[in-house]
Amino acid sequence: MSRPEGQPADFSERQKPLEHFRARSRRHALHPGERWLLGIIGVHLVFLPWALGAMRPWAQGISLGLAVAGFVVALIPRNYTEAHTGGPAFRLLLFPKLLRFPIFWLGLGLLGLVGIQASNPAWAYVTGNGGWWMQGIEHRGWLPAGVDVPFERWGPVRMLMIYGSAWLTVCSIWVGFTRRRTVQLLFIGLAANGLLLAILGVAQQLVPNGKIYWLVTSQNASFFSSFVYKNHAGAYLDLMLALSCGIAAWYYVRGLRRLDKSTPSGVFVFFATCIAVGILTSYARGATLVMLVFLFVCLVAFAAHQFLARNETSSRVVAVALVLIFGFFLKTGLEAVRSHEAWDRLRRGVMRQDLSLEYRERATRAALEMLGENWQRGVGAGSFRFLFPIYQHRHPELVANNGARMFWEHAHNDVVQFPIELGAAGMGLILLSGAYWIVRLTRSSFWENPLTAAVVFGALLLVAYSWWDFPFQNPAILITWCALWPAVARWAEFEER
Repeated sequence: MSRPEGQPADFSERQKPLEHFRARSRRHALHPGERWLLGIIGVHLVFLPWALGAMRPWAQGISLGLAVAGFVVALIPRNYTEAHTGGPAFRLLLFPKLLRFPIFWLGLGLLGLVGIQASNPAWAYVTGNGGWWMQGIEHRGWLPAGVDVPFERWGPVRMLMIYGSAWLTVCSIWVGFTRRRTVQLLFIGLAANGLLLAILGVAQQLVPNGKIYWLVTSQNASFFSSFVYKNHAGAYLDLMLALSCGIAAWYYVRGLRRLDKSTPSGVFVFFATCIAVGILTSYARGATLVMLVFLFVCLVAFAAHQFLARNETSSRVVAVALVLIFGFFLKTGLEAVRSHEAWDRLRRGVMRQDLSLEYRERATRAALEMLGENWQRGVGAGSFRFLFPIYQHRHPELVANNGARMFWEHAHNDVVQFPIELGAAGMGLILLSGAYWIVRLTRSSFWENPLTAAVVFGALLLVAYSWWDFPFQNPAILITWCALWPAVARWAEFEER
C-alpha cells in the first residue's frame, strides 16, 4: 500500500502515544568514590550553619578536618566499570585535573599570603589594667604583615583555617564531581537544610526563651535560628532561597520540555516560601531587601517565560497554580508570625528613622581612610578589629554612643574590609578567581539555565549586600558561597552537554 503524497515515511510511528517518545535514558550508578565525596561535602556544608554559623574555634577545626577529608577522597583514583558508564571500563586519575584548575593555584597563593601575614606580625596584643591594646613590634617591612593575637580572638591563623577550608572544598567539588546527579543531590540537600533552618528560626520567634536551640546562651541577643547574629542568618537564607527557586524553576522547565504530568517544582516552591518567611521574621533588614529584589526579578523572569512559552495552555495553567500556591503559603506564614513587626523595622531603616544605617556609613568612611593607608600590603586577615581603633578615634562619633564605648569588630562593609586586610595582592587573587568563574559560566551560557541563573544572581546580590554589612565574615556563609560557584559551573557544563 503506497503512502499518501506528502505524508512522512514515519506516519505509523506518529500514531503511537506520547509515552512512547518519553522513555527515559538509563541512569548509571554513581561511583562509590563520588558517593563518599558527596557525603563528606554534604555533611560539611550542612554542619556549618548548625554549628552556630561556624563562629567558634571548635566548629572551624571540624570544618577544616571535613574539608581535608573531602579533598583526599576527591583525589583518589577511580576504577569505572560498565555499571558506572554504560560502556568500557577505565581508570580515572583526578590529580592532573586539579593541577589544571586555576582556582587551585590562585587559592594556594592567597593561603600563602595569609600565612606570611601570620608569620610576620607588626603588632602584638597586650593586656593590662583591665583592658587591651596593640603594641608595634619589629617585623619585615617589605613583606605583608599581620598581628600577633591569642587564637581565640581571631587573627590571621583563624582566617587561614577558614580560607583553607573554603579552598579545599572548592577544589574537591570541581575535581571530584563528575555527574550532574551528584550536583543535583548536593543542591537538594542544601535547600532542605535551609528549610529546616528557617523553620527553627520561626519556631524560636513563636516560642522564645532567649537561647539558641532553647539551650545555648548567646552573647548576642539578636540571634536567629542557629546563627549568633540575625543578619548572618538572613544572608545565609538568601542563598538558600536562591537555590530553592533555582531548583523549582529547573524542574518546572524540564517538566514542560519532557511533557511530564507532574514535577517536584511545587515542593521547592514550598521550600522557598518557608525560607522567605524565615528571612522576613529574622528582622534582618538588608537580607529582606535582598530577598525582595531577588523575588521580584524571579517573578518578572517567570512571567516573561510564560509569555514566550510555546505550550500556552498547560504551561500557563501550571504557572497560575504555582503562583497561587506560593501566595497562599506566604500569606499564611506571614500572618502566623506577625510580619507587621518586620515590615515596620524595614520601613524605619529605609526611611532612616534610626541611626543604624548612618553609623554604618560613618564606619565606612573611617574604614576607607584605613584602606588608603594600608591598601598595598594590608593589615592582615582577621586583623581589622585590632587596628581599626586607631582610625575610629579620629571620628569621635564612632567612639561612644549614649555614653557606651563602641568596639567595631568589623567595618560593616566587606567590600572595604577585605582589601584592608588582604591588600592589593590578596584582592588581585580574589578578583582573578571571580573573573575565572564568570568567564567559565559565560561560556556555558549560564543565563539559559534557570538553576544556574538563579544561584549566580543570588550570589551576586549577596556581594552587593556586603557593601553595608559583613556576611562574608561568617564562615558558614563564606564557605557555602564559595562552594556554590564550582557546583553551578559544573551544573552548567553538564546541562550544556
